[in-house]
Amino acid sequence: MEKLVQMCDLFGCDLETLVRGSADAAASENDADYEPFMNAFSRAIAGGVALILLGVTLLVALSMPVGEGIMTMVFLAFLTVAVLLFVLYGIRMESFRREHPRVGALYSAAECRRANSVFAARLCVGLGAILLGVIACVGLAELGAAAWGSAVSDYAAGTAVLVGVTIGAPLIVYAGLQKSKYDIAAYNRENKPHAGGESLSDRIGGVIMLSATAIFLALGFIWNLWHPAWAVFPIGGILCAIVSTLVDKGEPQKQEHGDNE
Repeated sequence: MEKLVQMCDLFGCDLETLVRGSADAAASENDADYEPFMNAFSRAIAGGVALILLGVTLLVALSMPVGEGIMTMVFLAFLTVAVLLFVLYGIRMESFRREHPRVGALYSAAECRRANSVFAARLCVGLGAILLGVIACVGLAELGAAAWGSAVSDYAAGTAVLVGVTIGAPLIVYAGLQKSKYDIAAYNRENKPHAGGESLSDRIGGVIMLSATAIFLALGFIWNLWHPAWAVFPIGGILCAIVSTLVDKGEPQKQEHGDNE
């Protein structure tokens, strides 16, 4: 206590100002870390989704000229990198939330309005890319059969819709994550003890299983590989269990700590 009084004399302030200044400095440092991390998290998750969809697109587009076995290996490589991104940034997000349970009001009303406008634009571009892919798919399926034959036109049509989804879906994911970045109240609310809502591992698991469904449908409808393609679902379930184990491993201790309080 005596040293604190001496520090107050040294800086020419009272004890309350000295303590409050230290707390404000710590809060300011926490707030400064928020936006760079959220931007990196948004890019990583959207990039993982893009890698999975790009792998499926290449698998469909190049299986005929290059070879199905080679392109399957390429797809699995893309899938591996994407899953590692999901796991890595899932763990980093949980660590960040523990270290930064609360952040201050970082964004003004004008910045939030601008973010909503950017979100709407990104959402429209993403949806437009998907719809253009569907239009191209229908056109190639109808018109390409006469020019190239049904087999080639089916490959071209499937590739067209997948290209649209590969461009549009990651953009929509990125837009949603960037929009949620500006909802500071929701971030602080989710970090409260016993806060309800879907956990991060549940959200990542949803992305994995949706990707597995897309792969299953692509393999089934395009190559009629319904029987071997079902294996993507148990693989997806195993990956979800791995993510849940890694991401949520600290939650029981956190819950117990909250109960003791």
